[in-house]
Amino acid sequence: MSHRVRAASLFAAAWAAGAALPGGAWAAQARGGLDAWIHGFNLGSGALILNPVIILIQWANFLILLIVLNQILYKPLWRLMRERSGKIQGDRAAAERDRKEAMGYVSQYEDSLAEIQRENTEALIALQQEMTEAGRRRVEEVRRKTSRELEEARASVASQASRAAGELEGRAGQMAAEIASRIAGRRIA
Repeated sequence: MSHRVRAASLFAAAWAAGAALPGGAWAAQARGGLDAWIHGFNLGSGALILNPVIILIQWANFLILLIVLNQILYKPLWRLMRERSGKIQGDRAAAERDRKEAMGYVSQYEDSLAEIQRENTEALIALQQEMTEAGRRRVEEVRRKTSRELEEARASVASQASRAAGELEGRAGQMAAEIASRIAGRRIA
């Protein structure tokens, strides 16, 4: 049953209840009309006049208004608020899940970054050691080559010196003979 049909049926029931009050129909046709009939139930005087019929009518109006508003306004409003609250809670849960996932990605990124930095540091140290080792090998190779060349140069110089000494010895004898022949004025053998 739709909300409007319920509201209309509740209004009709309330009107029927008001018409069914004792003497309601004849009171309207009586001499003073409905006002006179209602004022006949007044209690008290002056500023404070209580009329139980008016109080009952007001209560009936209030209850009818509550029932109608409950069907037309409050229930749909509460339903919308529950749906919205559920959607908000779902969005919050999704946001929290996304935040945790993002934190996981950040942590994973930081871990991989630290691993890359560690690998780079190790590679740099290995490269420096390799360069140091290569430099040491190069220095050792140059030292060996220089030492070998120095030995070869010494051997060459020594052999040239011995050859030169042999030549000089041979020539020294010739020169001595020549000098002696010149000094003596004749040829000395």
